[in-house]
Amino acid sequence: MAGLEQWALIPWHQSHLAQPTAEAAGFALVSVGTWGCWRGWRGWVVDLDPCLFSSDTTTRLLLGAIAVLLFAILVVMSILASKGCIKCEAPCPEDWLLYGRKCYFFSEEPRDWNTGRQYCHTHEAALAVIQSQKELEFMFKFTRREPWIGLRRVGDEFHWVNGDPFDPDTFTIAGPGECVFVEPTRLVSTECLMTRPWVCSKMAYT
Repeated sequence: MAGLEQWALIPWHQSHLAQPTAEAAGFALVSVGTWGCWRGWRGWVVDLDPCLFSSDTTTRLLLGAIAVLLFAILVVMSILASKGCIKCEAPCPEDWLLYGRKCYFFSEEPRDWNTGRQYCHTHEAALAVIQSQKELEFMFKFTRREPWIGLRRVGDEFHWVNGDPFDPDTFTIAGPGECVFVEPTRLVSTECLMTRPWVCSKMAYT
C-alpha cells in the first residue's frame, strides 16, 4: 500500500518528540491529519509519510475500488453484447408475420366472418384493419384466397372493427353484402355466413 515504502525507524531521541522515561517507554500516538498513527515502540519512532490510514491513502483506496468495480461492469456488458440478448422477445408471435409496425396472422381454414373475428379476439388481435394500398398488396402477397378483413357494413356505412370510419377515397367496395373480404385490387362485401380464411392483425411488440 502507498506509504509503506517510506517507513523509517529512527531513534526516539532523534525524533521531534521528547525522550520518554523507561516507565513511559512504549507506543506513542501522534495525530496526523484526520487519522491517528502509532509512531513509536520502546524508544524508536516509526516515521510514516504519509500515514497508512491518512485521508489521502483512504481516498486512493476508495478510488481504486471504484475503478475495479467499473472495470468489472464493463467486462460483463461486453460479454452480454458479444452473446446478444439473453432473452429477446420477438416482435410478433410464432406463425405471425411482421409488416411495418403490425403483426399479421393468415388463417388456412375457411370460416364465417364472426368466427374469424372471435379467433382474432382470443389472440389479442382483430380482423385486419387496412390503412393503405401498400398494406393491401402485402396481405394479398401472402394469401391468394380472398380472406375476411375487419370491415363491416353498419346501416348504410362501413366501419372498421376498431371503430374507425371507412374512407371511400382510399378503397372502393364492390358488392351488396355486409362483411368485407379482399381481392387483389379491391374490397368486396358479401354475406357474413360465407366461409373464407381470415387475416388478424395487431401492433408489434416494442
